[in-house]
Amino acid sequence: MSGRQRLPAGEPRKASQRRRRQTARSRPLVSRVWHVGDQVNWRGRVGAFSRDLDDSEYVEVKIADRTYRARTADLS
Repeated sequence: MSGRQRLPAGEPRKASQRRRRQTARSRPLVSRVWHVGDQVNWRGRVGAFSRDLDDSEYVEVKIADRTYRARTADLS
């Protein structure tokens, strides 16, 4: 549909609304540095950070006597 943009009801936009662009808010990416033995929370369970895998997206977490591969973004 070419021409001027209109509101959903078909009315023309006001002058203050015509050249307005919405920008996406960007959150700065802040990643925490985990150290061996740090206490982590993953899927509601408390465990210990074991090691960072080579791809920087996954880590190993030890919960009880098991070792789990978890995403770094899922840890808290």
